[in-house]
Amino acid sequence: MRTMRNLCLLCLLLVAAPLLAGVTATYTAEPSLHFQQGFSPLNTSKLVAHLGTITISTTENQLFDPNLVNVNLSTTFQFSGPLTWYNDWNTNLPVYETQTTNFVLYAVSDVRGVVQVNALNQGDGSQPLRTESGNLSVKFFTAELYLVSEQDWVHYKPGANYTWVSGTMNGFLLGVAKNGSGYWDGNDILVSVNGGQPGETTLLLAGGSTTPQPVPYGEPVSEVSYLLTIIDEQSFSIANAYGAQSVRVARAQLTLANTLPNTNYGVSVVFSNTTNTSNFSLHLDGLEGTYAIPYTLLFNANPVRGGIPETWTNLSEGTYTKDILVTNIDATKAEMAPAGLYSDTITVNITPNDTI
Repeated sequence: MRTMRNLCLLCLLLVAAPLLAGVTATYTAEPSLHFQQGFSPLNTSKLVAHLGTITISTTENQLFDPNLVNVNLSTTFQFSGPLTWYNDWNTNLPVYETQTTNFVLYAVSDVRGVVQVNALNQGDGSQPLRTESGNLSVKFFTAELYLVSEQDWVHYKPGANYTWVSGTMNGFLLGVAKNGSGYWDGNDILVSVNGGQPGETTLLLAGGSTTPQPVPYGEPVSEVSYLLTIIDEQSFSIANAYGAQSVRVARAQLTLANTLPNTNYGVSVVFSNTTNTSNFSLHLDGLEGTYAIPYTLLFNANPVRGGIPETWTNLSEGTYTKDILVTNIDATKAEMAPAGLYSDTITVNITPNDTI
C-alpha cells in the first residue's frame, strides 16, 4: 500500500509539471510616461498614461484567470499639478491651481474580439485581468496597463507636468489559475515573467525605478542625440600638403537620432590643440617646445582657427561625414626640420545649435 501511494504521488507531480512550464510571460514597460486624453476602449473623457504591456504565452491554449498579484503595488495613485475648474470672467481663460488628484490602474485586453477594460482596484491582493471564468483558449494573451484619472481630462493643463505624490509602484507578480474553478489560494500558479523565477517581482516602471518622474500632459519632446566620431585617421607625407596642396588626415562622422520630421538641425564644431592657440603646428614626436612646422587645418573646405566654431548645418536624422584635411605647409620650413616623426593632437567638440 505504501508503494502504491508513493507511485500515485509521483504520477500527480509529473502531470502537474507541464502546466507550470507551459505558461510564461513577458512585461515591457514604457520607457517614459506621458498623459493624454483617453481613447477607446478607455474612457475618452479621462486622462490616461500607458504604463506597459503584459504578454502571456501558453503551449496548449490552456489559460485560466490571469491575475496581477500585488507586491507593493497600490490600487490608487495620486499626482499633483495644475487643474482648473473655471475660467477667468474677464479673459475667459482657465484659471489653474496646483491640486492632487487620483488615478487608478486599468488593464485592457482583447480575447477573440471581446475587449475588456478592468479597473485593478480590488483590495484583496490579486487583480483579475479578465472577468470571465473557464479556459480562455488562447495561445497568447495581451493586457495593456494604463493609469486613468478620476477627473475629466478637460481639468488638466496641456503641456504641464504632474508629479507623483502617493501610491506604491514597486512591482507585481503574475499568476494564473490551475483550472477553471477560479483564482484562489491553492488553485493558483505564479508565472515566470521575462525569464525570471515564478514568484519573482516584476517592476512596473522602466529602468528599475519605483517612483515615476514628473509626467507631462502631452507627447514628450524627444531629446535629439548627437554622436561625433573621428574615423579614418591616417598619417601622411608632409610634402603632400605643401602650399595649396591638401591631404586628408581623418573624417568627422556625426550621427543624429530622435529628430523631428521636416526640421533642420545644426552644430558648431570647435577644433583645439593642447595649448589652445589659434594656429596649428606639427611638432617633433608631438612634443611642445620642439621644432614646429605650421600647417592649416581644413574642415568643410574652410580654414580652421583653433577655438573658433565652424558650422555644420542642414542636418536631420541620419549619419553624415566631412573630411578633415591638412594644407599650407611651408616647404622650406619643413625641409629644414630635423629628421623624425611630426604630429599634433587636436580635440574636436560639437555644440548643438537651436533647430533652424
